[in-house]
Amino acid sequence: MLWDFIALILGLASGIAGIYFALKALGFREYLGGKHAKPWAIPKEELYHRLLALNRDDLPYEIKPDKSGKCDLILEWKLADAKWYGIFSKNRFSKWYKVYMLLDDTRKSLRYLEETGTIEWQTGAKGLEPIIHINYNRTFFRGKILFTREYSITYGIKENLKPGKIYNYQFDTTQPINKIRKTAEQAGWEPVPVTTMKHVTHKH
Repeated sequence: MLWDFIALILGLASGIAGIYFALKALGFREYLGGKHAKPWAIPKEELYHRLLALNRDDLPYEIKPDKSGKCDLILEWKLADAKWYGIFSKNRFSKWYKVYMLLDDTRKSLRYLEETGTIEWQTGAKGLEPIIHINYNRTFFRGKILFTREYSITYGIKENLKPGKIYNYQFDTTQPINKIRKTAEQAGWEPVPVTTMKHVTHKH
């Protein structure tokens, strides 16, 4: 009887723990920011434009408004850019990276969700074409990404007709997110990573 009782208690504890972690995975009771925002935090519109001002031609990623209106800003690799498409395809970069951002003006928190998957290059009618796999499987992750990095070093003939290194790009996902976090902090806002889309989506 005693062992049956102990087994029952352990089973209930295991079930409760399973429910807890399931709810946590769905984003329930997730911290959304506000405790570490500064009293002097700048207006949302100003931070919005500061984030857009982080864009540069020599960076492999771009921050842009979300045309769907679901969140405020999106960061992703420049696969649609002719220059960067060539670099991505030539070096067969295999990592996909995207960030969804929501500027919560009430809490003065910049919530962001990172997304990574894989890029598979296939030969199509127009040459190499990227096939992006963003599926819920072992090649996909959405939430808080700790580390992922690729490098590109290409040698060739420079404009002065001398051989040398043309490209030396580091595709490090910690670089863009660190710039975003720093920009938010300098604006008095609190950057907050989240694990579910609903926390970076506007409520209508």
